[in-house]
Amino acid sequence: MKIFLSAIALSIAASVAASAADLNFKLGLPYGNWWAAPQQPCLDVTAYNNGSASETCDITLTVNTDFGDRLYQFNQSAGIAAGDSCTMSFTFNLEPGFYNCIFTADGKVIGQHNIGYEPERIYSPADYQPDFVEFWQRARADLDSVAPDFQMIRFPEQDTEKSNAYKVTMRSVKNEALTAFLMLPKKKGKYPAIINYMGYGSGPAFWDFLPSYDGEFIYFQQNIRGQGLNKETNTHGEWMVENLEDIENYYYRNAFMDAVRGVDFVFTLPQFDGVNIFAEGGSQGGALTLAATALDKRIVAAAPFIPFLSDYPDYFKLSDWIGGTFRNAAKEKGMTDEQLFRNMSYFDIKNLATLINVPVLMAVGLQDTTCPPHTNFSGYNMISSPKQFIIYPDKGHGVTRPDWDNAHISFFKKYMKPVTKK
Repeated sequence: MKIFLSAIALSIAASVAASAADLNFKLGLPYGNWWAAPQQPCLDVTAYNNGSASETCDITLTVNTDFGDRLYQFNQSAGIAAGDSCTMSFTFNLEPGFYNCIFTADGKVIGQHNIGYEPERIYSPADYQPDFVEFWQRARADLDSVAPDFQMIRFPEQDTEKSNAYKVTMRSVKNEALTAFLMLPKKKGKYPAIINYMGYGSGPAFWDFLPSYDGEFIYFQQNIRGQGLNKETNTHGEWMVENLEDIENYYYRNAFMDAVRGVDFVFTLPQFDGVNIFAEGGSQGGALTLAATALDKRIVAAAPFIPFLSDYPDYFKLSDWIGGTFRNAAKEKGMTDEQLFRNMSYFDIKNLATLINVPVLMAVGLQDTTCPPHTNFSGYNMISSPKQFIIYPDKGHGVTRPDWDNAHISFFKKYMKPVTKK
């Protein structure tokens, strides 16, 4: 199922000169900037002549793949009378994927935007190892061997009118001490729960908690090792490359178990309805949402946005940041690319997504260069359970609020399961 958003034409705020200072431009980017077959991509640019003399306008559209390879270059030219305008349309064919479109007028860039075509048909095959499932079963057994020692500490500074706040301490895999954040409705009763997972390198961020949850859901923000409330005592260095050479001790092997430990905690709460637990989060939090949902079948539905850590082979080509960080660390550890990709396959959200069997709603920022949409859909397309996506056409590494808040809360309510009173 696809959710379409109304696209807003991207206006060039400053007058950008072409052959004369009196030409201004507006780009027309319809259909939310992505298309599904049998629609054909079509981009418009309108040139306005605000001067007192006729002008000639030369427009070039360059279409590149998201990997930076040139696919098309189109040129159109038109004469525009004084006070008049002219719209030039560019229609072309695309394979499933995401593309960067650059408009220039007489050699000067007047607009740049990413577009998508048939994202649900992007194919990046799973590349997990033969012992992938057994590896995660061992990790879960390791977690289960650690007594969680859950403790709740009142945190009244963060109370709201409808909910009481707590810090929660616990032990996770490798006996790591964690501190997390909890909001419990003040009104007595049994409630569904939402677990929020946080972005990469986050410090304490209690108000990722949404006001619309207040008093209606238990809200639990799990803080994984070395991040969030645990950042001040971080001993893990650059998290994503800690113990990169050793899959049994790699950072995300343990952090994904921290995510699962959060589910364990919610099930101990007497205020929890015992059934309805939902997961959500953005960026690294989106990855943790999908990992927890893959590895713990008690989660009823999940809503990741702009998810991180997916499709490493392509991600390294699309992002200098993540590719450079991993390859530099691997080089220091004497690892080959083959060894690096083999190790990362155990933690690739694309591969973990094959284990998900509950409904998922994913949101994507079409202009995102941190977690490019290609990598978001590499994982999403591996999910075989009911799923939906939202593409925010003008967003980079983020989503539109409160639209996303309303969408994913409604999604959770749609999949709420009945609770049998005991």
